[in-house]
Amino acid sequence: MKKIHLIIAATAFLTMSCSQKKSSPLDYWKAGSANDDVFIEMTQEEMDALAKNDLPYLEIDWPYSAKKTQEEMEEWAIKVKNRADKAGIVIWSVHLPFGGPYDISQTNDTLRQRAVELNMNDMILSAKIVAPEKFVIHPSAEPISNEERATRIVASKKSLQELAAKAKELNIPLLVENLPRTCLGNTSTELLEIINGIDNTAICFDVNHLLIEPQVTFVKNTKGKIQNTHMSDYDRKNERHWLPGEGVIDWTELLSALVESGYEGPFIYEAGKGKKPNIVTIQSLGDRWKKLKQDYVNMNK
Repeated sequence: MKKIHLIIAATAFLTMSCSQKKSSPLDYWKAGSANDDVFIEMTQEEMDALAKNDLPYLEIDWPYSAKKTQEEMEEWAIKVKNRADKAGIVIWSVHLPFGGPYDISQTNDTLRQRAVELNMNDMILSAKIVAPEKFVIHPSAEPISNEERATRIVASKKSLQELAAKAKELNIPLLVENLPRTCLGNTSTELLEIINGIDNTAICFDVNHLLIEPQVTFVKNTKGKIQNTHMSDYDRKNERHWLPGEGVIDWTELLSALVESGYEGPFIYEAGKGKKPNIVTIQSLGDRWKKLKQDYVNMNK
C-alpha cells in the first residue's frame, strides 16, 4: 500500500513538473518597455504596474541633459533608480538623446565633437547611477541627402568609435539602432557598414523603422548582432509605434526568425506614440506579449 502511495506521489510530481516546463523559446525571454509616451514620468505606480504585468525590463529614454544642470540630472536619475529597485524592475538599457546637438553624424567636426561630448557625459552619469546593461544610440538625425550620405556615415563611424571605447570602459555594450526614412542605418546593409570594425558595438532592432526591407530579411542579414529590440507595429508607410498586431507585421514569422537567429530576448516595447488604432497602456502591453507568445506556440505545434 505504501508503495502505491509513493508511486502516485511520484507520478503527480512528474506530471506537475512537466506541466511547469517552458513550452517555447519565448518563455525564456524577458519582456519590458521603453518609458517614452506610455509612462513618461516613470512614477512608482507605473513601475509597480510593469512588474504586475510581467514586464520587468525597462529602457529609459535619457533626458536632454543639455537643458538641465548636473544636479538636476543626478536627482532625477536617483529617483528613477530607487523606484525601479522598489518595484523589482531591471533597468535594461538607456536610450541616449538624439537629434539637434546630439547628432553624431554632423560633418562639422566642432559640432560632431560636441555631440560626442554630450553623449559621453550621459553615458558616464547613467552608468554611475542607474547602471544599465546596454546603451542605445541613433547613428544620425535627418534629413540626409544622397550627396552627403557617405560623408555622414564617415562622421557617424568616427563618433561611434569614440563612444564605443568609452562604453567599453564602463563595461556596457553600445547598441546602434536602425532608423527610418533618410536617416543613416535605414537598411541592414548600411547599419552593418556603420558598425563594421568598431569594437563593443551591436544592434538595437527597431522593427517599426524598416521602410525598405522586410523584418525577417533584416534579422537574417544581421544574425548574431541584435542585442535589443524596439517592438511595435506600423503600416510600412512610416513609423507608427502601434501595439503589435494592429499593423502589417507578421509577428509569429518575425519572432520565429529571431529565435532561429539565436536571439534570446528581451522583448522590449517602444509602442504608444502613434495613439492609433488603440491607446496603449502598460496592461495592454503585458496582455499583448502573452498573446504573441501563445500565437507562437499555436503556430509551432
